[in-house]
Amino acid sequence: MFSLNNFAQVNFVPNWSFEDTVNCPTGGGQLYNALGWLNPTLGTPDYFNGCSSGIVTVPNNSGFQYAKTGNAYAGIFPYAFGSGREYVEIKLTDSLKQGQMYCISFYLSLANTAGLGINKFGAYFSSGLVSSGTSSALLYVPQFESSVTQFFLDTANWMKIEGTFIASGGENYITIGNFNSDSSTDTIQIISGALGTYYFIDDITLIECEAPVIPNVFTPNNDGMNDVFEIKNLLPNTTTQIYNRWGIKVFETNKQGEFWDGRTRSGNEAVAGTYFYIITAEEEIYKGFLQLIR
Repeated sequence: MFSLNNFAQVNFVPNWSFEDTVNCPTGGGQLYNALGWLNPTLGTPDYFNGCSSGIVTVPNNSGFQYAKTGNAYAGIFPYAFGSGREYVEIKLTDSLKQGQMYCISFYLSLANTAGLGINKFGAYFSSGLVSSGTSSALLYVPQFESSVTQFFLDTANWMKIEGTFIASGGENYITIGNFNSDSSTDTIQIISGALGTYYFIDDITLIECEAPVIPNVFTPNNDGMNDVFEIKNLLPNTTTQIYNRWGIKVFETNKQGEFWDGRTRSGNEAVAGTYFYIITAEEEIYKGFLQLIR
């Protein structure tokens, strides 16, 4: 369970932080020791746990990283030029609902020994198990994929990847990794001559969420009712911008719980009339008009 927008939601991903174990891993390629987690290809994703020793312990293993939560996490090769790919997969606690918006998030950390960094990680939701008899890339179209503008290069901290998607209905498995061909995967060189990369994965969450509710009028007259341009169900990392009829920006924020009170950026009362908003979320951009009435 975790909280978003001040209400509790159920995480559809069981064993979401890899803490539940079948057995402590004794070597590489033992994702099966993380309860419920599956390997959809012939690759060999790893399972790291503080209960182990050697190369699969936490924090000192093929890199050095404490778990985001608890004492365990997984590790995969999401890209190795001309070689196989690795993914992690698990059955959800329930099937997804048709037309429902879902919020997906997970954390990555680049291993200290990785030679490359990439900027594409996706989550593919399927109706039934994904299984491949090869170690080749799974070239499905993921319902969620990270922004292509950011390379994931942090080896010291966990990087949060998050976004939203609308379910077709009936999806009951999640698979995480890189779903792009070698030629479609952008890389950045860290170690000269390296052809592959390696990432740790932890804290995978999937919850039901709602689209933003955007009003088209507000009345900042200090009567305690409708005094701010309040957008409900606003997701984290969303930017709100307000412009007047001449295209001058009068308000901007990327903070949750901060809304336009009808004043300009210099603190003066904005005149009554029509304004234009641009709300930029992780995966969507909302544009429209609103009326300020005094």
